[in-house]
Amino acid sequence: MNGNHYGVKHDSPAITGKVPRQYPWLSGDRHCDVCVTGGGMTGAMCVLFAAEMGLSAVLITSDGLGLGDTGHMPGCAEYNAGRTLTGLDRTMSTDDALALYSIGFEALDDLQNLCAGLDGAYRKSGLASGFARRDSLLYTADPTLSELVEREFLAVRKAFPDTTLITCRTAESAFAFDMCAGILTRDGSAVFDPYAFTHLCAMKAQELGAEIFEQTRALDIQTPKSKGGSVMITTSTHRTVYADRLIFAAGSEGFRAMFRGARKYSACCSVRKLSEEESGWSGRCSLRTFGRRSVSCCISPGGMVWADSVHREGLSAVAGKVSEPAEFSRLKNQVAALLPRAEINRPEYKYSHAFAAPRDGLPVIGAHEEFKNCFFALPVSVSGACAPVCSVVAARSAAAYLEGNNAPVFRHFDPMRL
Repeated sequence: MNGNHYGVKHDSPAITGKVPRQYPWLSGDRHCDVCVTGGGMTGAMCVLFAAEMGLSAVLITSDGLGLGDTGHMPGCAEYNAGRTLTGLDRTMSTDDALALYSIGFEALDDLQNLCAGLDGAYRKSGLASGFARRDSLLYTADPTLSELVEREFLAVRKAFPDTTLITCRTAESAFAFDMCAGILTRDGSAVFDPYAFTHLCAMKAQELGAEIFEQTRALDIQTPKSKGGSVMITTSTHRTVYADRLIFAAGSEGFRAMFRGARKYSACCSVRKLSEEESGWSGRCSLRTFGRRSVSCCISPGGMVWADSVHREGLSAVAGKVSEPAEFSRLKNQVAALLPRAEINRPEYKYSHAFAAPRDGLPVIGAHEEFKNCFFALPVSVSGACAPVCSVVAARSAAAYLEGNNAPVFRHFDPMRL
């Protein structure tokens, strides 16, 4: 098992072959319009959007580009925030939850357009995002939860007519695993390669004039007392970046550094390679179980089956109740149930890692009055399949901020809530 307390190591199955492009470390001071901290999917999009506006942009990342949480994202993106309406009702109203779902659908469309443009521009490079739209299925095999799933369907259908209620009878012809009830949402998810996408964004940003520096950690950030001043970022290479504005896109590491009240989460992931003839469900849509112990599954463009789960308290906090080996065993059984005709021995790859997020588990996107000239673009999604959509929302919101629009994209994402 790979991983440590603060992040994942760099042997993710998402990272195959050689690194598409390497970038230098910061060897001299820089003055720029925009500095982006964080070299994952969110940071790469932020620096691309800034460069497209004609701004002088600098990106710094403490590691190699895309080698943090992005490199271990499942190759799947879902429209929701990793929550059901039932799970969101303690945080927001049903109308707000449905608005959040709408934001997710718009982000999927945006990601599709971004991938199409980048794949077309860099077709000769051999690097591609592999984006393809898929349906999304929320289901349960527990008959006691069938009524909750049906109630969820009635609420979702009011805003999204392209949803279908799956019953035991209708599931038999399309799915090879037990299902008591489910909600199938048309085009509610997509498969793609987050690592390749991150490098494609960075490559285009560099061509537009952006500077990208790897192995350059932001050690200290000094914000100005007034909006007319510059943000000063002191780095691990003993150099300083002076920026008119700072986009903070450093993931859960950044969240821990800037805010108190973080809650620790642990994620487990089990991965298995599929053969060409194996299939456990129709259309290879993304799957998510309904219930307190939710599991997400998807088949990535490279034919990898990902099964992941998240513990809100962190595995170390629930010692004695559940262990990492037990969680991986449960995930393996989940994959075996989804692919009953396939021979399942042990996962080809598995990992766990701890990360931080707000107690409500929602992204942190927006400006904060205590941090002048700074914008927080922190997806911090507790569900791996939802992180890409949250990244798109965060990056687009950062672009709107650079254009002078400070209105929060969604009030429940506002950093001022923390």
